[in-house]
Amino acid sequence: MAITTKDIKEGYEAFGKPKLLAVERVFAFSGGAFTDPQFPKKNVHTDLEFAKNCGSPSRAVSATQYMGYLTELMIDLFGEKWFKYGKMSLKFIAIVDVGDRLVPKAIVRSKEKESGGVRFNLDVWCDNQHGNKVAVGTASCLV
Repeated sequence: MAITTKDIKEGYEAFGKPKLLAVERVFAFSGGAFTDPQFPKKNVHTDLEFAKNCGSPSRAVSATQYMGYLTELMIDLFGEKWFKYGKMSLKFIAIVDVGDRLVPKAIVRSKEKESGGVRFNLDVWCDNQHGNKVAVGTASCLV
């Protein structure tokens, strides 16, 4: 579904696939080496008691894990052009816990003609299963 035309209108909305943050993926991402006898390492991402001792109400899934979900959406939208001409800036505004289901989303806010093509400027975010935003930001890509 990569954008193959510069005729996409401002206001175009895109939604990625819903993603379940399963404990196995969180441990694989934040638990250290599988071969470590202490796997998974205890940290704010993998251990509830450790997280609470650090002042967090729950385990906090690593934000870079779901940043990848937004990156996947950008690749779906812009294809290989994303790797060369894409930019993203994010803020992580809420804790994401194991078992949450996230949906990456984007909306085209503006298009600007530049030498070499059209730059798409988007608002991007991830919603959790309750419809609450957990990450917000902007992205752009020259097509």
